[in-house]
Amino acid sequence: MAHGTYDDTHQRIIDSGMKMFLANGYERTNLRDLCAAAGITTGSFYRHFTRKEDLFSFFVQPAVDDIQKMFTDAEPACREVVRKGNIRDLLNIVGAKEILDYIYRNFDALKLLLKCSDGTGYNSFLDDVIILETDISLKALRETGRLGIISCELPSEIEMHIICHAYISSVFEAALHDLSREEMDQYISKIVAFFTAGSYKLLGV
Repeated sequence: MAHGTYDDTHQRIIDSGMKMFLANGYERTNLRDLCAAAGITTGSFYRHFTRKEDLFSFFVQPAVDDIQKMFTDAEPACREVVRKGNIRDLLNIVGAKEILDYIYRNFDALKLLLKCSDGTGYNSFLDDVIILETDISLKALRETGRLGIISCELPSEIEMHIICHAYISSVFEAALHDLSREEMDQYISKIVAFFTAGSYKLLGV
């Protein structure tokens, strides 16, 4: 087994963990194999992480916190736009650039969350994001209806859930492919434009 400083060992665990989780998924990654790939014993591993899922969490929790902050920050922005009565601005609070930046700074973590998280507490990540998107969208649209900003029939809760599911799934699909930033920019811009146009049509704005 390799020897080194605490920091060296920690980095080897991180490097091997990311590689094996991406290749095999969480459930099929064996801790002994991970440690062997890192050149350490399982005893050494436990001086850095208390269990295998803690290592997985190390990789993905920042991406989870990041998107939760995006939604938290969007709520007051939505309320302000509704107050001003500009529904088109409401649909652009989190635009193509913000989505692209989020995916790019969390690229590997999103791959882990979307296709490698079975067996962890993160396997509902996509559904959780869809629920957040549905909730904030419904709140904003119901408020515009209450204020008389739009007069059309608003989507029901299940309709909004299905729309948000299609949108979020399409956006996050970019993280599952090894696209360059330029390719990803083009893809995200087209997806956002497609769903934005549909939203304008649906809401009559």
